[in-house]
Amino acid sequence: MAKATIVCGTADRDGVTSSMCLAAQEELENRGFEVLLLRPSEMDIGHCMDCRRCSGGRCIIDDDMAAVYDAFSDSDIFIIATPIHFSGPSSIAKMVMDRFQPYWYDRTLPHPARCLALMCGGSKEPNFDITEKVVRAFCLTTGMEYGGSLRIAGTDSFAEDIEKEVAAFVDQSM
Repeated sequence: MAKATIVCGTADRDGVTSSMCLAAQEELENRGFEVLLLRPSEMDIGHCMDCRRCSGGRCIIDDDMAAVYDAFSDSDIFIIATPIHFSGPSSIAKMVMDRFQPYWYDRTLPHPARCLALMCGGSKEPNFDITEKVVRAFCLTTGMEYGGSLRIAGTDSFAEDIEKEVAAFVDQSM
């Protein structure tokens, strides 16, 4: 069975980013994927210390990031979902990406084939470009093909269902 991991880069379980993650999870499960939805805000994950000891293939920090690495190495698809904060990814999403330094040092570590991004911004015209560049660089550095992003703007002023838009994006990206 194909596997997917979704990293939900928000602490707001009732927000748009969480809704995007749940919609992606449902679409992937409908396609036969086994899906693991990770919420780093509810996990014990520390920041990268830039100690470079991960050059041996594994981060030396003993925390819940080990579960993220395990899911990552066992997945076919990896999705990063983040709200836009000051034109960049949330600190939660960025913290997780920063902890993938072992993949910088060892490009042979097991990894998903494909990576997607789900992004939302509160303003009518958020700057998604910076976050997309960060996520794209993360995907390419860890050996994944970047499959693109879904960008949803204006989330501070609407309460529409976004499930269909996320499902269509995931469907197109496969």
